[in-house]
Amino acid sequence: MKRISSSLALSALLAITTPLHAETQKATGPLDPSSVAAVVDGQSITVGDINRELTRPDLKAALDTLKDSPEEIGKLKSSVLSSMIDRELLIKAAKTSPSYKSEEIKKEAQTIIDEQGGRSVIQPILASYGTAWEVFEEDMQERLTIERYIEKDLLSSLTISDADLKAAFNANPSLYADPEKVRARHILIAFPKGATPEQDKAAATRAQEVYTKASKPGADFSKLAAEYSDDTASKVEGGELGFFERGMMVPEFEKAAFALKVGQISEPVKTNYGYHIIKVEEHVVAGAPDFEKAKEKIRYRLMADVHDKTVMDKIAQLRKSAAIDFKIAELKKS
Repeated sequence: MKRISSSLALSALLAITTPLHAETQKATGPLDPSSVAAVVDGQSITVGDINRELTRPDLKAALDTLKDSPEEIGKLKSSVLSSMIDRELLIKAAKTSPSYKSEEIKKEAQTIIDEQGGRSVIQPILASYGTAWEVFEEDMQERLTIERYIEKDLLSSLTISDADLKAAFNANPSLYADPEKVRARHILIAFPKGATPEQDKAAATRAQEVYTKASKPGADFSKLAAEYSDDTASKVEGGELGFFERGMMVPEFEKAAFALKVGQISEPVKTNYGYHIIKVEEHVVAGAPDFEKAKEKIRYRLMADVHDKTVMDKIAQLRKSAAIDFKIAELKKS
């Protein structure tokens, strides 16, 4: 899906909330999805709404890693509820702004949907998450409403001068240096997680055999990668990994790759994934910081910082004037 920037990590799959009533309760066990977690200016957010938010792939992954820690799961749920409250307040503020144009938002949402292949392409994906089309469509419109509000109401007067850019550059020029990087291909001979000595030895032997083939004069590394590599993502591209900087690969792989000369092939390098045979295609040395080259990068960084601070300041202001009633004490973020 088209990425819509926001400091709040708003979910495209958030369910619509409906007003309900409940007494304050403690989260002492599994809660009824209809239980109200919080009421924001008369609008209820239920346990079911929080649970649906937690089905987002990123949050579901976090939830899975915390499955043996009820305390951490509770913290995650309270954080999700806090973000949902922030969203509710921003939507309300945005819809009362003169910049809010309902029909324009609907048209923009439809344009994004069309660019991604239309309803026929998107709906089956939503169905795999158990999300109704109407929920997705309304949520997208709300996301766009918030983004328009941030752009037109909160950031409309934002200007960043060349003097601001220069000051940021001078404060930390190393941030804007061109980093050393290499472009490489690899052939992975994998072994399973927790491999036995026998499995490790078998992978090492096979890797050595492939290395022997790859290091022969005139050998076509790309074809060998397509034939032998266990990295399904890169083998279709002949083992191509593209450019990467230091710190982007596991240490053993990085050390070998940056030590190679262009065109050179490494002997098998062992990592947690298996044995890698690496060929470096390009090696770009680090460049000195250059203000003119870095201007747009600096501008983006400064605008992102101002964006986030402005939005969070606005949320703090909205929270002060809102009626927020937590119905489940344990879900109130401290």
